[in-house]
Amino acid sequence: MEVCDRCADIDGCPVDTQRQEGVTLIGVAECNGTLALEHYRCDECQAVIARRFMGDTEERIWSVIEGGQRPPLPHCSA
Repeated sequence: MEVCDRCADIDGCPVDTQRQEGVTLIGVAECNGTLALEHYRCDECQAVIARRFMGDTEERIWSVIEGGQRPPLPHCSA
């Protein structure tokens, strides 16, 4: 599924890259009281983006975890 340029640009960036305009925080996860993960939804393409704060340095990144807009479903006929 296609994602917008904003999501494609942030995918794989280090976690300390600032959050961009046009994304909405939809979830937060903690581990033993420490921020571990944030989930965002892109306002433009509807992709779900994770911002991972724990793990090895190469694991602490922004990543698109669910693609953007889906093609329309075919009209059902019963």
